[in-house]
Amino acid sequence: MLIQFSVSNFLSFNEKETFSMIAGKARKNIDRVFSNKKIKLTKCEVILGANASGKSNLVSAFQFAQSVIVDGLPRGFSNKFFRLNPENKSVPSEFEIELLCGSKIFVYGFSVILSTGSVLEEYLYEKISPSSKKMLFSRDTALGLFDVGNYFKSNDAIAKLNNYGEDSVADQEVLFLTIINRNKGKMFSDFPELQVLRNIFEWFSDRLNISFPDSILTGYPYFTDANLDEIAELLNALGTGISELKIVEVPVEVIKSKIPDEFYNRIVADLEKANARIQTETDDRPRIMARSYKEFYTFEIDANGKITITTIEFSHENKKVFFDLNEESDGTARLLDLIEILFKVSDDRVFIIDEIDRCLHPSMTVKVIELFLSMAKKRNTQLIITSHESRLLASEMLRNDEICFVYKTAQGKSIINPLEKYQLRADKKVYAALFDGTLDAGPSFDEAKLSRLSE
Repeated sequence: MLIQFSVSNFLSFNEKETFSMIAGKARKNIDRVFSNKKIKLTKCEVILGANASGKSNLVSAFQFAQSVIVDGLPRGFSNKFFRLNPENKSVPSEFEIELLCGSKIFVYGFSVILSTGSVLEEYLYEKISPSSKKMLFSRDTALGLFDVGNYFKSNDAIAKLNNYGEDSVADQEVLFLTIINRNKGKMFSDFPELQVLRNIFEWFSDRLNISFPDSILTGYPYFTDANLDEIAELLNALGTGISELKIVEVPVEVIKSKIPDEFYNRIVADLEKANARIQTETDDRPRIMARSYKEFYTFEIDANGKITITTIEFSHENKKVFFDLNEESDGTARLLDLIEILFKVSDDRVFIIDEIDRCLHPSMTVKVIELFLSMAKKRNTQLIITSHESRLLASEMLRNDEICFVYKTAQGKSIINPLEKYQLRADKKVYAALFDGTLDAGPSFDEAKLSRLSE
């Protein structure tokens, strides 16, 4: 689970800003707060703010950190520093993620000069207490130093880690956490103590799911024959009119006419590689989701290497008539992108969704969040969203520590402020404070200029 995330010198974030999921002292809806002996965490955070305040940039910072860890520096990274200060071109951009993995708290961070793509520092440690930690590793490429700390006990495991670490200090283009998780399956089986490094990596690659308005969460993995009835029932209860879903096979020729040969061949090649790694006949067969606007297809491969492609069709009041996804409304398509957060398959994941209210009726947005909060009482899923939907505050269903604001200063810097920082009076409604200037969450209008322009 995510505890907090810090970023500096990235897009509209200049100095270090920290986004936190640490729960406050409120007793309201305490049953949906995660709690153990070490920490209490919220499972939902709603981020509000004016247009261009930096909400989406915060989501981009999460995505950038994930991309660097999982795949390396993404395309277009070199100009993502805070460009309103020219000196920042040579200043490191820093990212730090504190997370709960199992029963332990880990802190992972790295710094990189984006203009040159040079990774400078990287570290991972277990946080025992605010003043005590156990280092797993630290790396300084500028000084050519790699250090295995006091976390590991096995001398052989330490020696193995040191070997890879010392080789990595000359490589400023990639993170050590990435290096140590590339084709190292035998190392983790030979040295089980090092498995923690894979667990941390897999938190970023598998547990953290980030979605922008034009993307989906994780590719509809919940669309299987086993839960189609549950999906249809939920969609119907949300007023879409959908009464039934079915999986239908699509001829390969049809798909080839819709997507480039290069894309199709890459999917098939990836499936064949994954199929070759299957150990037993009972293992699940590899599948890949391909998605474009209002169209998605599931590619599967069987033990004999045969490719099967399927999609979903929907029926409404007349159960004998089925429709493709591209015949459904934008709102229904958006719901299909989002409802994964409401199923058990989402347990123990972190979903970050930018502009969750896109294409949704305001009441639908509120209802989806309301359903998630109800289900959060039984699951350790975390949901972080950006939104302009003020009804989320008017409903008063959120705890104060589940509300966060991002605003931009006159110097163009984005600032993250949790609601609790404003210390509202006990009788002050958050919804009212959103519009009376108490909170830094709305647009700032130049009334004099607007008046002149309207003459």
